[in-house]
Amino acid sequence: MHIIKKTWQLDLISLLIILLTILITAPSLSAQSNVSFKALSDAKEVLENNYFEITFNLKNANGTEFTPPDFSNFNVLSGPNSSSSMQIINGQVSRDMGYSYSLQGIKAGSFTIGSATIKANGKILKSNPLLVKVVKADGVSDNNSDDKQAYVIIQPNKTTAYPGEQILLDFKLYTTVPLDGYDIAEEPDYRGFFVQELRRFNSRTQREVINGKQVTTKILRRLALFPQQTGELVIPSARIQLAIIEDNNRTGFFFSRNIKPVFITTDPITIKVKELPSDFPDDFTGAVGNYEFLASTNRIQVSTDDAVSISMMISGNGDMKRVQPPLLLLSDSFEIYPPKIVEENITEEQGALFSRKIIEYLILPKYPGQFAIKPTFSYFNPSSATFETLETGPYSLMVKQGTDRHVNQPKVFDNAAASNDINFIKMETSLKKKSRYFVGSPTFWGITSLPILALIGLLFFKKARSKNHYHELSLQKGKLAKTVAQQRFSIANTFLQSASCRPFYDEISKASLGYVCDKLNIPLSQLSKDNVRDKLKSLGVNQLLIGDFMDIIHTCEMALFAAMDNSQDMQNTYDKAIKTIKGMEEEIVENDRR
Repeated sequence: MHIIKKTWQLDLISLLIILLTILITAPSLSAQSNVSFKALSDAKEVLENNYFEITFNLKNANGTEFTPPDFSNFNVLSGPNSSSSMQIINGQVSRDMGYSYSLQGIKAGSFTIGSATIKANGKILKSNPLLVKVVKADGVSDNNSDDKQAYVIIQPNKTTAYPGEQILLDFKLYTTVPLDGYDIAEEPDYRGFFVQELRRFNSRTQREVINGKQVTTKILRRLALFPQQTGELVIPSARIQLAIIEDNNRTGFFFSRNIKPVFITTDPITIKVKELPSDFPDDFTGAVGNYEFLASTNRIQVSTDDAVSISMMISGNGDMKRVQPPLLLLSDSFEIYPPKIVEENITEEQGALFSRKIIEYLILPKYPGQFAIKPTFSYFNPSSATFETLETGPYSLMVKQGTDRHVNQPKVFDNAAASNDINFIKMETSLKKKSRYFVGSPTFWGITSLPILALIGLLFFKKARSKNHYHELSLQKGKLAKTVAQQRFSIANTFLQSASCRPFYDEISKASLGYVCDKLNIPLSQLSKDNVRDKLKSLGVNQLLIGDFMDIIHTCEMALFAAMDNSQDMQNTYDKAIKTIKGMEEEIVENDRR
């Protein structure tokens, strides 16, 4: 008996160890399923004798035995420079390993950099090859003062489209000088388009050769446009302000940058939207683009009393709101109810928008038998300029005879019962006054209205309580605004000591804006420079402190864009932010006492 109990305890301990091992290794196993090894370059084109960088990046794995490709067409200035990082977000572990090289183009031409190899998880992985074009630099004049130092071009990926087709519109920056930031001062009017802004696209800087000059390019913004009408649609000019760093001036122990604002006006863009061909199929419901179509049924065997659900999933890169539910063509043996949209969402994949819509049909069989259901979906493919039809199935459905409660059957009369449907007429009767009904009486209405009155009273009570709670919460946040800001400043100080530029300015911005939101009871969604300035004025804060606060917010915005790494600028911003918040707090408290 003792031996059996000990064995059971050992088995339980072993089981617990196995479960803990699974829980610990599950995130890493999930991450390992997304292992990738890619090559990236910061230059599509490079001038002869200029340099560029190439990086080989391994994700979600530990790599060994890295072998670079052949760089015989280039001079290797430095490398391999290795780097590694690890992140844990919501229990998901991601690892990055990188090997970078600085290369110099020594002769003009187009050259392919082959694949690098690395060993990870017991397998040999290969990176993708890269094509780099080296442009001859002879005869290029660098002192042409008429050339623009920095400019922005609005570039659509196509200038001819159909209604509902996706057009990607990039705001692309070209510059030969360092920039401190940018601002779209005047947004163009996208009349005739449905517009959706993209957040996930390749915004890395690239080196290109334009008119024999080495320039740095970057996509500042990307929009997805969907034409809503035919004809020539014009996207007017946009007005963009660029902050150009002209030089660095030394004043005492401090460094300051001379920022020159430059306004750029882009050229207008004309998009020609063509009409769809008139020979569209009968089941065409307005889809234009590239699509996929799937369908399924929830049952394969039913009776005439049962309903069947047919789900259809449509996914593609077109304007999904124009796509109507596909027609479900069935025989008269079924009663078809109107379709219902179960799900509709939009995602970003590979720098473009993709939509998905799930539609559900409910059908009711009328007669027994064997039936085949074959859903279809037609769309217009702009690449081939033709209508294409996708189909799934057929799905076999066996229908058995039920009770037919839903079918309007003709009535059958019984002759025997019909002959006795008239009874003898009574010759005598007695009448008496009917008592008053309870339904409709004042007592009835009084009792009925009690729950309604109680519900109304409860709603008013909850609303008043919620209002008081919100007021108390706002007062509490206002009192703790300075404390929360000091905690964020403490975090910013750690980034200052480690010279981490972007996290530092991000924490300074959060501390300053968070203090104002809590102190002035302004929701973050309604926060703007104008209402902050007006609110601070109404609380008696002097104009100098308000100006310093606005300067801090502007400095953080510019730093987060340009990735400033001057430690002295960071220290000045840190000191100024603490001094400004402290001064605002003292003046607000003093004015409240008065």
